[in-house]
Amino acid sequence: MLVLWLSSAVLTYYLAFRFANYAYDYSLMDSPHDLAGQIVVLNGKASLDLPLSARQIFLSDKMDTIYYNVARRDRTVISGEPDLPLPDVIRKPGASTVRNGIFRAQKVRIASLSYLPPGLSPDQSVLIQVAETLNKRRRMAGQIIATMLLPQLLLIVLAALIVWTGIGKGLAPLEQLHRGIAARSDRDLSPVEEANTPQEVRPIISEVNALMNRLEKALEVQRRFIADAAHQLRTPLAGLKTQTSLALRQAVNQDTQHSLAQIDASADRTIRLVNQMLALAQVEPGSDRLLELKPLDLGRLVRETVKEWVPAVIKKDMDLGYEGPNSSVMIDGDAVRLKMMIDNLIDNAVRYCPKGSNITTRLEEADGSVTLTIEDNGMGIPPGERDAVFQRFYRVPDNPIPGSGLGLSIVRDIVTSHRARISIETPMGHSGTSVKVTFP
Repeated sequence: MLVLWLSSAVLTYYLAFRFANYAYDYSLMDSPHDLAGQIVVLNGKASLDLPLSARQIFLSDKMDTIYYNVARRDRTVISGEPDLPLPDVIRKPGASTVRNGIFRAQKVRIASLSYLPPGLSPDQSVLIQVAETLNKRRRMAGQIIATMLLPQLLLIVLAALIVWTGIGKGLAPLEQLHRGIAARSDRDLSPVEEANTPQEVRPIISEVNALMNRLEKALEVQRRFIADAAHQLRTPLAGLKTQTSLALRQAVNQDTQHSLAQIDASADRTIRLVNQMLALAQVEPGSDRLLELKPLDLGRLVRETVKEWVPAVIKKDMDLGYEGPNSSVMIDGDAVRLKMMIDNLIDNAVRYCPKGSNITTRLEEADGSVTLTIEDNGMGIPPGERDAVFQRFYRVPDNPIPGSGLGLSIVRDIVTSHRARISIETPMGHSGTSVKVTFP
């Protein structure tokens, strides 16, 4: 619309200037006729009898400069401006023309009249020219274009506002759909709402919902397989653990004792992996459909979980502490999953810190949120790896301590299901790892 308006402005100015030329040309053509009335014949030759006062009146104009000259057919100028350009061809007596010209570096409009004074022969006719600058014409063209284009511009602005508002309202459901999908987590496989979306988009949403349904079924099969496999493995592994524990109590030679210890340690690692696989199946995307977040005392849950880890920490010659209020710290959550999360975070700290390390579990309330921090002074996680460690089966390169790479992935899924945030930082004042989980 703006391009059309600019094109219209150019065309309008051209037409307006032509109209102004027509209007003022009629007035300009009167001037040579006025001068023709002042031509007199003396001694068989034409001359202009124009007193000074009449010349001043004739040449006076508030906006433009007027020039004139009178020349014989042989181009001899007998009065007026001698350098005012003459036409290429002097027409027969009685003919008049208006043309464009340039005089003294200015564009002018020149009216010419071929005039034959009474009593002279046709070859003694004179050419009368009056030139006028273009200021009035330009002003008139400007007034015309302003009168025509200003309302058009206002209409364009009004139309643009109407179109902008209309398209904005028309696309509002799409923008709402965009925000809704962008805000979803990777766990949310529920159908996308179609009710308030434009008719043209509903087939796409329907196909997306069908895809989500197929994906959910595929993940459900995967969850069942992992859960079934973990359950099937737990029984023989528990039996293996029992048998190796009994065998280790028997009096056997040193080589057998070493082999039994290796089998027992391998059974422990396998049991831990199976338990993590089972935990992963429980927190997989889609498994939280029936998850109900209820008010619970997070402070009490953290304190009880820390107490359960005291024997394992003492066994590794570490210090495990709790800092926080002894009163209730209430949040909405699932106690079983939150305990699983705390267990995984403490287990990571215990497994990856050397003997003699300090592990602190801290609970703080501030600005309407609750932050659980588990901090250690171990080897720490490099900043470039802190996002990657939440991926399944990912392990920091060159880490000598064995593990499955599932612990922090399980923690992240539990945090997401509780609409909380998790971050990994370096503790202030020393090296190590500080994992913070902030609940709303």
